[in-house]
Amino acid sequence: MPSPYSYSSLTTFEACPQAYAHKYVWKTKIPEDEMRVDLPMACGSIVHAVLEHAHRTILDAQQLPTLVELKNKIPELWNTALAESPIPISPEELAPFLLRSEENVSWYFETYLTCEKGATIAVEKKLLFPLNPRAKQWLIGFADRISQPSDDALIIHDYKTGTQKMGEKALATNFQANLYAGMVAHEYAPLSSIELHWHYLTHQKTVRVNVNPENVRTSVQKAQTLANGIESHKQMGLFPTKVGFACTRCDFVNVCPAHARK
Repeated sequence: MPSPYSYSSLTTFEACPQAYAHKYVWKTKIPEDEMRVDLPMACGSIVHAVLEHAHRTILDAQQLPTLVELKNKIPELWNTALAESPIPISPEELAPFLLRSEENVSWYFETYLTCEKGATIAVEKKLLFPLNPRAKQWLIGFADRISQPSDDALIIHDYKTGTQKMGEKALATNFQANLYAGMVAHEYAPLSSIELHWHYLTHQKTVRVNVNPENVRTSVQKAQTLANGIESHKQMGLFPTKVGFACTRCDFVNVCPAHARK
């Protein structure tokens, strides 16, 4: 089976076909002197790792870890992340992200980990969905956590550590959220309902919505269109640039012809 598509690869192509090619087709290497640790991204990865450890401990050992145990893991994970950076990070730069990761874990522990009633059935669950089996196009994703409040209902949990937050209306139609809902429905069918619980840890708030099958269908159709577009560009060998907001965070801007011309 060819490498499956992900939400990240599809949206990279949507933002800029050439950025997609650099990352997934040409596999362009980023110069070492530009490989600085992305602190917000590292913070998110570290918080996810700590919460994954917490829920796996509950699943495997039937034991609730202490908050002290979880918070002790945070500096260790940060040391590992920073050790891989060719460019040093100053203590002043790190301080707010270290604090954020500790506050994120503490809020989740006190609000959910100690009192949630729905049984967790999967942590970092790998999901595969047939976008177009005849063309051997598949979608892959990893759900942070899935819990089961009743026999035919599931809740998808997602941890968000950034500063942006969606409301209920935006989450209900969100592309990524509905793709994950479609993959979970495919994996665990039949179900009567799926809920989305998006935990905005920095805001200390959880946004909850019931999944609308029509929104899932729309998101899957969009994913199919993007996947077909990628295959078409691969056949032509042509990946044009697309200048936009994504350029500000693109790893390949220094080799992009659109920016070189400027």
